[in-house]
Amino acid sequence: MKILNLIVNFGAGLALGLLLLPASLAAGTVEDEIKRLLSSFKPGDVERLGDAKLDTAVMMPRFYEKRGHTTGWYGTGNEEQLFIELNRGVYQGFRPTDFNLPLLYELQEAAKGGAPSDIAAFDLVATDAAIKLIHHMFFGKVDPSKLDSSWNFSRPIIQREPSEVLNKFLDGQGFSALMARINLDVAQYWQLANALKTYRDIERRGGWAHVPDGTVLKPGVSDPAVTVLRERLLSEGVAQETAFQTTVTMGNKDAYDDALVEAVKAFQTRHGLEADGVIGKRTFESLNRTASERVDQLRLSLERARWLMRDLANDFVLVNIAGARTYFIKGATVWTTRSVTGSAYRKTPVFRDDIQYIEFNPTWTVPNSIFRTDKLPRIRENPGYLIRNNYTVVRSSDRTPVNPSSVNWASENPGVTLVQQPGPSNALGRVKFMFPNEHAVYLHDTNQKDLFDRNERNLSSGCVRLEHPFEFASLLLEGQPGWSSERLDAILESGKTTRIDLEKPIPVLLTYWTAWVEDGKVHFREDPYERDAPILEVLNR
Repeated sequence: MKILNLIVNFGAGLALGLLLLPASLAAGTVEDEIKRLLSSFKPGDVERLGDAKLDTAVMMPRFYEKRGHTTGWYGTGNEEQLFIELNRGVYQGFRPTDFNLPLLYELQEAAKGGAPSDIAAFDLVATDAAIKLIHHMFFGKVDPSKLDSSWNFSRPIIQREPSEVLNKFLDGQGFSALMARINLDVAQYWQLANALKTYRDIERRGGWAHVPDGTVLKPGVSDPAVTVLRERLLSEGVAQETAFQTTVTMGNKDAYDDALVEAVKAFQTRHGLEADGVIGKRTFESLNRTASERVDQLRLSLERARWLMRDLANDFVLVNIAGARTYFIKGATVWTTRSVTGSAYRKTPVFRDDIQYIEFNPTWTVPNSIFRTDKLPRIRENPGYLIRNNYTVVRSSDRTPVNPSSVNWASENPGVTLVQQPGPSNALGRVKFMFPNEHAVYLHDTNQKDLFDRNERNLSSGCVRLEHPFEFASLLLEGQPGWSSERLDAILESGKTTRIDLEKPIPVLLTYWTAWVEDGKVHFREDPYERDAPILEVLNR
């Protein structure tokens, strides 16, 4: 009969090992054993049951008290459902050790021997695993507010006492029914989970080879690195072997031929690189990221989705800051556009809000930080800059107009604010999409259309610029009474600032994914804000 050690770690660091006697020598029932184990837990201490750290030990006494200290899992239909749901959690980016899953299987096997102590130990660790799964799926494992001081999205609020809810489902519809209510039901999320499975499978097979990067590879060259390159693309499953059959059959595996060039161009597109088929420093870097690194990027995207994507309606807008792309989702993605997002110096924040209105022919009030770092030096150099770019000057304190010639532009703080009037030179273009927030961030048109042709588009001062904003406006206002393309034309022609309230505000999510799925293909980007590493460190704890 297996003997189990209960180890309770006290705050002062003292470890007390309590030997549980074999079932033949132990008195009492499973309920007695559960009570005894729970009585060993001390408020505020870190609890350990064998090798399992019980992070949820504070909640467990309430859970078992409500059910008369009977088992919640062992010998019930919920036992099998628990393992199904824990493995489903692993599928969604968590690790087996997040739920003590390897140990839980061992404890389950030991409990089959019938010893009350072993059954009680299994049940307590199972309860701990279930509570962790519920928490991680509902809130995310990582608390973003502890990593980012600018985080402004509140976590969801649980309306009922968790132990009461868990007991209700265990004694009724079952644990899987509870998880079905908690799991996200968003297509983009499950596309990420499916992609994660693909890359974990590649990782298990050993990943892919490192492509020698000593020489730039251009279309038409012959180089031994080309053979490795071909195998590298095949290992990821992004190119089919049949596409290379002609070259391989002719015995010229080192030739960088047309079929391979096309495969490389597709790879470059998915990684935000210049799709020219030339393999230089940046393409080599992307090729030689390991499968494990790609797995981690997908896990991070899933975690970030859990922060923001709960309780979403079918219609919402998603901005991927790292990928500099914006999507309009109506159940499925109906519209996509290239975007320009904040630079590493002026980052676009991650948060969720609702688009409430659209403003056509907007003015632009220049933020003080941009005024002092960008505009003031230009005005000092050439006072005509204000007239040429259609700026008016107002007093910062009360917004009354000021004659530019009366301002001491040499001062570090002239005490004025710039307002750019509507027109072709306006930095916001002809339309902006407003969701009032503390960051003063919104989506808008731009007068710098050439920026959308760049592969790296983390270039703005924090707001999000859209390549096709009028298509977006039409989608948002589609079906709204009194709205038409003719009315849009008339408003733009007038040049007057015009606000149109949305009949139904649309959720907008500004998230930061360095891995995502678009049109069935997995895309990866580098980490322009260097945010991945600190989140991954906590996710892996």
